[in-house]
Amino acid sequence: MKTYPANSSQAMARVLAMTMITDARLADQELEIMDQLFLYEVLDLSKAEFSEVVKQYCDDLLASDVAHAKVDLMDGARIDEVIGGVTDPQKRFQTAQMIVNIIRADGHLHEAELVLLRHILQRWELTLDALRGMVKPGKALAA
Repeated sequence: MKTYPANSSQAMARVLAMTMITDARLADQELEIMDQLFLYEVLDLSKAEFSEVVKQYCDDLLASDVAHAKVDLMDGARIDEVIGGVTDPQKRFQTAQMIVNIIRADGHLHEAELVLLRHILQRWELTLDALRGMVKPGKALAA
């Protein structure tokens, strides 16, 4: 599986890519929210660079699960490996804020997205209450 330098823009983007793919589809709204909230700029990546991280993550999923005939999007070891690339507390907080906005972008909170969010928050020792300041007004996050 592809790895990036710890706390790099690409490591953070890989966590977002994993989040976007977790419900087995990449919604247009998830990419639109990246533009609307200037998340590419926050990550210091171009859209093309972010797209390459997403593509690489999908390629890695397919390559690692080829022997199993199906891809396990919720494999705990894989999730931990991906989120392990972000170790800086501020970057974890920032990435978690982006995750919240991304999973809400399509208007549907898929169970897999919520499970992933809970897992990440637990591993990173963050709480939803701590993130609520970045959630758009009028759209409560159920977790």
